[in-house]
Amino acid sequence: MYYANPNIRSHSQVRQTDYSILVTGDGTVSVEPNQAVVTLGVITEDSNLQKAQRENAESTNNIIQALLQENIPRHHIQTYDYRMDIQYDYDEGIQIFRGYRVTNLLEVIIEPIDKVGLIIDTAVDYGANTVRNIQLTVANQDRYYLEALQKAVENTQIKASIIAQELGVSISSIPYSLKEISRREESESRPVVLGVSTDSPITPIEPGRLAIKAKVEAEFRY
Repeated sequence: MYYANPNIRSHSQVRQTDYSILVTGDGTVSVEPNQAVVTLGVITEDSNLQKAQRENAESTNNIIQALLQENIPRHHIQTYDYRMDIQYDYDEGIQIFRGYRVTNLLEVIIEPIDKVGLIIDTAVDYGANTVRNIQLTVANQDRYYLEALQKAVENTQIKASIIAQELGVSISSIPYSLKEISRREESESRPVVLGVSTDSPITPIEPGRLAIKAKVEAEFRY
């Protein structure tokens, strides 16, 4: 007796494979930064480690107190890097002890952004001799990123629609699948060269604008 296998289907029962359009979408929102993150601090060198460390600690404490006097909240001041290194000179391949270097860097969040120049100058006046960078950011970035994400999704719909028209097919405006690819804030890091303190005007810092970007990948089937 013959029994039919229920798992075997005729070719007429097999559904035709779906075709798909795969596109990426980009969205950008331009915003004016409303805060800055500045890395600054003190580097001291001496042949005596205790002396280098003591001088560094005194200058760093003076900077912190000065920043607090400028109404920078204490929780907006934190240690970014602290280390002690041995310094050497080299003479014809021979290593010669030169002294010690103590580095203490602080990361300072500054709001509003128009105080950046004043805070840098204040820190220099109270002992800072290095400023690593100034990163301009927005405090409420998530809000703007969601706007950029919405634009990225709309961008995929536009691209897919154009491709479908060229192919002469119809697709749904709702993607079959959607994947967030990346999230990035285009922030600016700016080097600052320190010189001799003078009675010159406050260090000018121009905030400009930031581009907050989002990217997605979407699949539309037809």
